[in-house]
Amino acid sequence: MAAVYSRVTIIGRQRQMDAVLPVDEPLGRLMPDLLRMLGEPVDPSPRRRYLTTPTGQTVSLELTLGSAQISDGAVLRLAAEGEVPPPPTVYDVAEEAVDDLERRGTTFQRKHRQWAAGAALIFALLAGAIALARGTEPDIAAFVVLVVAIITGLGGVVLGRADQRAAAITLLVVTPILLAIVAWSLGVSESWSVPMRGGIIALALAVGPLLFAMAGLAGGGLVGGGTAMIFAVIWIIGVGGGVSAHKLSALIAVVAVLLLGVLPRLALSLSGLTALDDVRARGDEIARPDVEAALNAAHVGLALAATAIALWSAAAGVVLAMHGSAWTVSIAALLALLLCSRSRLYPLAAEVLGLFTAAGVVIAALVQDLSQESVGGTLVAVGLLVVVAMVGGFGLAWTPQDHVQVRLGQVLDQIQVLAVVALIPLVLGALGVFSDLLDVF
Repeated sequence: MAAVYSRVTIIGRQRQMDAVLPVDEPLGRLMPDLLRMLGEPVDPSPRRRYLTTPTGQTVSLELTLGSAQISDGAVLRLAAEGEVPPPPTVYDVAEEAVDDLERRGTTFQRKHRQWAAGAALIFALLAGAIALARGTEPDIAAFVVLVVAIITGLGGVVLGRADQRAAAITLLVVTPILLAIVAWSLGVSESWSVPMRGGIIALALAVGPLLFAMAGLAGGGLVGGGTAMIFAVIWIIGVGGGVSAHKLSALIAVVAVLLLGVLPRLALSLSGLTALDDVRARGDEIARPDVEAALNAAHVGLALAATAIALWSAAAGVVLAMHGSAWTVSIAALLALLLCSRSRLYPLAAEVLGLFTAAGVVIAALVQDLSQESVGGTLVAVGLLVVVAMVGGFGLAWTPQDHVQVRLGQVLDQIQVLAVVALIPLVLGALGVFSDLLDVF
């Protein structure tokens, strides 16, 4: 029967070597050869030698590598009886350099090269598009950049379907920005107003999540992009119809409140999670990757939609607060309240913090506007800040018990219903419906 060998790394006082040793040979018989190959210095008096593992366990010299359960590739240290463990010694500088890079975990790898190349491509495309928009006629620039945007969008979708993620993400990131440049160039050519240009640019940017969804890279892109498109379309239609900014902001506030209530259920349905639950209810098996993909799509969709709602709500709230009428100021205050209360429907921290940030922006605009009014307005602004401070203080210092949290949630639900009901006549008042009725009668 052929002998079985194992590769073992043995560390001496001066050298380190990789040895191929027989598995069934006692280590005591191999010791003279090991001492000679390692070049161990001769001691003045005889001392017992032994081998230790990296954990400090002594390996009996009567055992073999097999009986001592020393695996292939193991590291053993040769030591003498009564010898103090040696200080850390580097035997191979090249190997130590490689290990150091692995410990740091910051080596320049293939993924970093891909992202650097993608950033360079994005920079080149955007710089070229901006230079073209500044140096040529707006119509020509818009046409050329639109062609490039179509090519990058289609290419990103195709590459995403082919599982070329790095290249697909690069192209899909730059596509909505190119479309925004097209919108701006068309706005300059057609002499659109700044609000109209802003709405068209917002619509162009909303295409991005939809492209990611089409490429199979973001299952929730349909919900996020669709939500952003709803606000952009409302703004574009309103500006095109000559509706004033504060009236459009009132409509956007209502739409934002309504979407905050229906988006969680809508995201679950569009992600396919509800369909998977129905499949399981029929007794069929569902794969874990399918459930994980559906959950990821739902969370991505909610996060994108919540971001869009937060941005548009903050902008609408600022416009409403700055308009200064009783109708618009009341709508802005209720919008801030509903942004905070309905954030309980969203599970991720990014979603909740985004909605709270939007509410904070609206409150800051309200305080700024009210503080410039008469003494009564200043008192209202101070009272609003006191309420915010009290809520923040309770949030930091008080952790209610479970049954108290349930009761507070029920009270907040009732307040939320009243706020939504009160929002309807306030919006009608901001739109001028009541004043028109008074003029009629």
